[in-house]
Amino acid sequence: MPPDAAQAYSRLMAASQSMVSAEILAAYSFKKHRRLLDLGGGDGTFLRAVAKAAPRLELRLFDLPPVAERARGAFAAAGLADRAEAYGGSFLADPLPEGADIVSLVRVIHDHDDDVARRILARARSALPAGGTLLLAEPLAGTVGAEASGDAYFGFYLMAMGSGRPRTQAELEAMLVEAGFAQPRLLPTRTPLLTRVITATAAAS
Repeated sequence: MPPDAAQAYSRLMAASQSMVSAEILAAYSFKKHRRLLDLGGGDGTFLRAVAKAAPRLELRLFDLPPVAERARGAFAAAGLADRAEAYGGSFLADPLPEGADIVSLVRVIHDHDDDVARRILARARSALPAGGTLLLAEPLAGTVGAEASGDAYFGFYLMAMGSGRPRTQAELEAMLVEAGFAQPRLLPTRTPLLTRVITATAAAS
């Protein structure tokens, strides 16, 4: 992705990321964790929100190099340079930062077709020890009471993205198990149309 395109995409995602972050933080507490790795974390909007909610948590972000550079600047401006680091690369090919006990994928999987989505989930599993936690947050297909709105959202969004597809809870849970996770669990969120949260545990190899 060219730097200008990466920056434009990051700005688009950041525009609604604060609302998504609030939904996630209301559904899940990060205080029991030691280090969080956010894959595809954009400019770090989500991690900056987590930093306020879990002040002892170490933060790691991984995204394309020009996006990670923006995140570094945002972390420094927020006074987080001592506990938040941003790494640039491809999460499909490059080494991921080590030592996380929780990995997050916030509005990442539904951007990708099935084969790529499976590879991303497998890479997330490889970055975790057995017993580590994966947190997956994105809108789900088939959300009760929001089927029509969800179809419209996915139709326009994914047409713009050029890849990806909406997935149901059952589809995502099956993909998680295939990738080496166990005990997938759907957490309640205040605005299900905006985002749903699924957690899963890294199974022993």
